[in-house]
Amino acid sequence: MSLFISFEGGDGSGKSTQAQALSERLRTAGVAVTHVREPGSTALGSRVREWLKSGIPGEDPISHRAELLLFAAARAELVAKVIRPTLARPDAVVVTDRYADSTVAYQGYGRGIPLGTVQAANDVATDGMMPGLTLLLDCPPKDGLARARALQIKLPLAQAGGHQPTAREEEGTRFEEEPMEFHERVRRGYLAIARQEHNRIVVIDAGRPVEEVAAAVWETVEPRLGNRLSGSSQGDAGGRNSERGAKS
Repeated sequence: MSLFISFEGGDGSGKSTQAQALSERLRTAGVAVTHVREPGSTALGSRVREWLKSGIPGEDPISHRAELLLFAAARAELVAKVIRPTLARPDAVVVTDRYADSTVAYQGYGRGIPLGTVQAANDVATDGMMPGLTLLLDCPPKDGLARARALQIKLPLAQAGGHQPTAREEEGTRFEEEPMEFHERVRRGYLAIARQEHNRIVVIDAGRPVEEVAAAVWETVEPRLGNRLSGSSQGDAGGRNSERGAKS
């Protein structure tokens, strides 16, 4: 049976780092995993990502409802072209860096678009395809934003090439630049979703060292992998990855 896992969290929470680390650990263990990010991982999604992260050159700021629909368009394309076909294969695992909960948290709670409107857009975009497990990496926004800005100083955007989800590409920081009140609303939104969807969403303290967060992620995911892990590969993966860390 296939497994769909999403990572969620505010800016600088480390979700991209942990999604990448989990995907690498699964591959090392011999698990067939597809790692995607939102928006992105399709031609349309990559173009939408540029607009959403940096704005559209020469245009006024994107309106909130247009922003919602851009996320929905990128998600619909990702579901149709990558997620659904992949999950149709037995024992496939999809790990996504952000999904529908991000839209509820950011455009609903953060932007103030009515939650019913956000849910309607999500319903169209996901076509009923929701994760079986969502890992919400939670930390105070001031800590997450400080972490993100420290990384930006340490790794200038001009040097952040490639397409790895953990790399800060030259794509802008439009959401990070929102006022702290916005990020606080987003966090409250995420925690509200987690209370409502407690059977799907596991909240993980993202304020801990990256290795401890990775261990908590693995403890949550491992029981859901079933017979995908053999005894030997499970042990080897744990040994090789116990000290794996990455920047967020």
